[in-house]
Parts: sequence; C-alpha cells; structure tokens
Amino acid sequence: MVLHLASKQSLKTICLVLVLGTSALTGRAQNKPDTSPTKVPETQAIQDSLKLFIEEVRIPIAATDESGRFDPTVGIDDLMVREDGIVQQLKSVYRIPASVMLVLDTGGEQNLSKDVRLTRAVAIALVSGLRKDDQIAVMQVNNRVELVQHWTTAQEEVIRALNHKLLPGKRSALAAGLVGAVEQFERIPSGNSHLVLVSDGVERGGIQPDLDEAVKALIAANITLHVISYTSLGLKEPKPSPTRPRVKSAVAKELITAMPHTRFKKDPTPDLRTMMETKGGMVLDVDRLFRRNGIRSALAQREDEFEILTEETGGSLWLPATSADMIRQGTEVAQTVDSQYVVSYKPLRPMNSAKPNEYRRTDVISRRVGLKVNARRGYVAGVPH
Repeated sequence: MVLHLASKQSLKTICLVLVLGTSALTGRAQNKPDTSPTKVPETQAIQDSLKLFIEEVRIPIAATDESGRFDPTVGIDDLMVREDGIVQQLKSVYRIPASVMLVLDTGGEQNLSKDVRLTRAVAIALVSGLRKDDQIAVMQVNNRVELVQHWTTAQEEVIRALNHKLLPGKRSALAAGLVGAVEQFERIPSGNSHLVLVSDGVERGGIQPDLDEAVKALIAANITLHVISYTSLGLKEPKPSPTRPRVKSAVAKELITAMPHTRFKKDPTPDLRTMMETKGGMVLDVDRLFRRNGIRSALAQREDEFEILTEETGGSLWLPATSADMIRQGTEVAQTVDSQYVVSYKPLRPMNSAKPNEYRRTDVISRRVGLKVNARRGYVAGVPH
C-alpha cells in the first residue's frame, strides 16, 4: 500500500464527508426478563424483548490553565458543547486512563534527517512520561507494517520492545500503518484514544486513495492524533551534492577491455569504455540530483496537512528544530495526553435520525475565565459502533 498525502483542500473535504463509522457513540441493548412460569419459544421471546438504546457522544478534551498546565478541577459547569450550533445538555465530565498507540516511521530513504535511534529516544521519552495506568501499543512502519508491542500498561515492557524490535528500513508504508493502527483501537474500549505519529509523512509514492481511506478511518474512529514531525529537520538538511566519488566497477576487467571505443574523433565526451576504465574522479548521481528537490516540496506540504489533521481530531502538531527538541517534545506529548478529560452528552438529535455516515460538527467552549480547552471538531453519527 502506498501514499501520496492529499492537498489541504481535499483533506478539509475528507473531514466533512466521511464514509466510515465512528466510535463516538455506543448502542447497548437489554432484553426484558421472562417472568412467565412456562417456557416461551425462542422466536417469540426475541420478538417480545424490549430493547433500550442508550445514545452517548464522548469527546476527549485537553484542559489547561493560562500557563499551559493541566487543570484538575474541570466540571460540567465549566464547559459548553454545541453540536451543529445547538447547545447540548452535558451528562458528565470525567477522567479515564488513556490508550496510546505509537506509530513510528522508521523508513528513511528520502529524508536524511530521519534516524531510528532518534525515533527510539523520542518514543522512550514519551512512554516514560505517561501515567502508569495508561495502556500503550507500538507499531513501526518502514518497508512493511509491524506491531512490535501489543496493548499493555507495563511501560518497561514497551521500552524493551522499542530497544530490541525497532529497526530501520528504506521505505515507509505509512498509509497502511495508519489503517492498521485504527484497527488496533477496535480491540479496546473507546473513550480516550490517542495516536502519536513520529514521521515526516513522506511515503514511497503511489496511489492517492490510500491516504484518503486512512484519514477517513482515523477521524471516524474518534481518535485524537498527535504528530511529532521530521519535516522541519528534513528541510534544514543541506542539499546533497549531485556527484559522488567514483567506485571501482563491478564489471570484470576483461569485459571492459573487450568493449569498443565509440567516441568520435575530437569529441571530448567519454564513451562507456573510457568511463569504466577511469580510476578515481567523480560521477553524476541522477537520483541525488532529482530526489532532493522533490523531497523538499513534499516536506513543506506535509506540515500544512499535519496541521489540518491534528486540529480536526483535537490533537497537537510538534515541529522540532533539533534532535534535542524532538526528544523533549516526546515528554510534552505525554503530558498533553494525560491532560485529557472526556465530556459526554446525549445528542438532542437522536442517532437513529442521522443519515448514513452523517458528520456532525461539535464545538467545546470554556465557560470559565482562564480555562483553555482543545477538542476534536466533530464525529460521524450515521453508523453505530
């Protein structure tokens, strides 16, 4: 599976028109107890059962004071939620442990700043900064997608996996990794789900719909996305020289000698035999000549797209300028994840009235002076989870 990130306009369209279901609501059914002294046929019991559907929208929010520190005192009266512009009646504001999936891009063929050792250090700093009751899973993407750590609350187990299983690769199957990460969230209860992506967003090139589907799945699953991006580091990398030192030819000397000289008289351009016989010197590397120009424009575009995605899902984007900044920001992401509340409400417009895959826009607003909140911008109401 391959990836070309979409344009800013197409990503905005994806955010408004989604085709996947959401974990933003839950439906539970309870059967009416059978009080009859005689056994009721099974088909009749099913027809006579009473099903109660409980609709609830749950929105993770980050709550901080004016200094950017976590505010531990948030209550229902401090918040207001609007759904498509209509104020909703809040049911609860509570805190639960976070579920954090790390998606680590270890494919570094195109961006020379990407380094598996730095990615590992960032991930370890992040894991070490989480609360002990947060559950964590780790997935790496390079030439392939690999789940290197299943869900666990044992931080030492995650760090061990990072130290022993994180390996570099040439390419990056990022779209497939995002889809795989969303599938892993389906194995655990929803509510406070975070995906932390350490990447530059540049894949091996290919088919546009791959990323479209990955983005739709991510938004519809009510997952908060945080990105620690390699884009700024990649843009600071000096442009490599398009030439490289000549290396000894792998062709046998006898074969080179048997080649004819095809250079015309007084033509200064060397023919193939002359080039293969030449010792030392420099040669032009066409890959170096064109690859760097393409990667710089792609990295600049990725920053804009990451910003759109993180804002849509209520997450954060980090653009470190140095390796030290990147490691420190791993700890800051952990603090952001653990500054989360979950706000719940029963929507005034029932879920069963929603059109298939209907996207509902939400706004979470602080009603208390000094309290700052950040939350996702909407959810899919049309398909029950």
